[in-house]
Amino acid sequence: MRATFNKLLSSRVVFLKMKSCILSIIAALALTSSFAQSDFIQLKKNNKVIKSWFKGNDFYGQLKNGNWITAEVYKIQDDSLYLRPYVVRTYANRLGLPFLDTTYYGLMPVHPNQLNAFPREDRGFGYVKNGWIFDIAGGGYLLLNVINTLSDNEPVFGSDNLPKIGIAAGVLAIGVVLGLTHKSTYIIGKKYHIEYINAKPS
Repeated sequence: MRATFNKLLSSRVVFLKMKSCILSIIAALALTSSFAQSDFIQLKKNNKVIKSWFKGNDFYGQLKNGNWITAEVYKIQDDSLYLRPYVVRTYANRLGLPFLDTTYYGLMPVHPNQLNAFPREDRGFGYVKNGWIFDIAGGGYLLLNVINTLSDNEPVFGSDNLPKIGIAAGVLAIGVVLGLTHKSTYIIGKKYHIEYINAKPS
């Protein structure tokens, strides 16, 4: 009797797992089909895709008028993006705890030609590429060196301390140069372009 019960229980577990797996596959196919039938846009460098936007995605970019906009992609059709701008604000509740409140605004049709720039997403060691780590290291050491030297009543530019200051200043200079040359945005133009993909059959 117990063996029969265990067999039935095992069969029930297998059935539930198969049902869950089938439902997951159906949901994934439905989502894929939804995206496949929707137009979308891509940010490209030559033929390399950097980023894609579909209906429902978050959007953050700069328009030709210089304004940066945070929005939800409401739909993409007729060679235009229909953006739903929003603003997220932080408030405090009655207990003094912070909570986020999102305010949405009306639809904004934007043609791809109106897009000007998008922020870069630094992947790994971004703080090195933009020079931030060199600024902190060089500037921090330089400041501590001056404070310690003055507290010891020694000359800041003395022969013993001058090489240390020179090294710190050099590290700081590297950080400044990297910060000036590091590109934080993709500018639409000769190097990068927006491509509108019409997913519907003609």
